[in-house]
Amino acid sequence: MSKYEINFEREILREKSAGILADFDRYLEDNNIDYDDIKNPIILLERAIVEIYRNIFKPEYDNMISLKEVNAKLDLATEILNKLS
Repeated sequence: MSKYEINFEREILREKSAGILADFDRYLEDNNIDYDDIKNPIILLERAIVEIYRNIFKPEYDNMISLKEVNAKLDLATEILNKLS
C-alpha cells in the first residue's frame, strides 16, 4: 500500500471520527451527561474516539492493519450510539 493510499485512508477516518464525535456531543447534551464523568462508559467511549481523531496522523497508524482496526472501533462506536439513541 502506498503512502498516498494510507494518508488518504487516514483522512477518511479522521472525517468519520469527527462525525461520530458530533453525534456523541449531541447525545451527551441531550441526555445531560457530564463530560467529566470518567466512570460513565459512554464518556470512556467518546474519549477513545477523541484519541483516534487526535492521533490518526501519528506513526502508530501508518499501516493498513492499524487503520482497519481504527475503522472497526469507529463502526462499533457508531453502532452503540445508534442503539442508545
